[in-house]
Amino acid sequence: FFEYGSNVHALKSSNDFKRWVTNSSFLVMASFYREGCGFCALLTEPWEKAATDLKHMVHFVAIDTEKDSKLASKVAQKYGIEIKGVPTIVAFTPKAKNPIPYNGERTAAAIKGFATNTMPDFVARLKPETYQAWSDYSSDTTRKVILFSEKASPASLLKAISSEFRDRVSFGLAPKSSFSVLAKSYGVDSFPTLVALRRPADAFEDDAWAHKHFGETQFSKMALTAEAKPTFRSLEFWVMPFARAPRSAKQKPKKRVAKGSEL
Repeated sequence: FFEYGSNVHALKSSNDFKRWVTNSSFLVMASFYREGCGFCALLTEPWEKAATDLKHMVHFVAIDTEKDSKLASKVAQKYGIEIKGVPTIVAFTPKAKNPIPYNGERTAAAIKGFATNTMPDFVARLKPETYQAWSDYSSDTTRKVILFSEKASPASLLKAISSEFRDRVSFGLAPKSSFSVLAKSYGVDSFPTLVALRRPADAFEDDAWAHKHFGETQFSKMALTAEAKPTFRSLEFWVMPFARAPRSAKQKPKKRVAKGSEL
């Protein structure tokens, strides 16, 4: 059903499963199916649409219980999945040991709704009394990025970004109701806005890099306005430079060898 070019990843081996599920920081929607099954054929279109609409945010996979029966049996036994009929749909999340069964409607809208509600997020919920400890780089050098928001929970897009940069960037949600003064100090005048905090280790970065991303300030910000609707890729592009591991020493500039000179 799911050939090359599909946004649904067909898993055929244990290595495939490890790559897309075991090692994933994202929600993974998995369908156990059989090509000769009529109900499976009916699921193909909504499954593909949901995978396409949630591309980069939720991963969709499929395992053929007939062609790849060894893998299907191994996964079912390991995770206690009862495949009494096909298609059988479950959701794997890095925050739960066992997969979550999906028993909702087999429509793209229903599948997407379940997926976005089940997505994990690695965003700390900040409070005025916990902010200082969270933002302290002396105890944790992981890059800190604040999400100033009018809402109490992050949107699906921000959940996905927190999954993408898990263990490399620490995201914290700062509600406007409690952090309006702090937001103002960072020049935040619209919500939501991301603010990346400069860290002491940035002193060891290349001067051009530091100037590009921070200028003369102690932070960098990105307003997530409706006019320039953010996408997963645009947010990833903005966060990526801040996700690099902290340096402990200034790198020496590489010596250039003049053309025509002998080595």
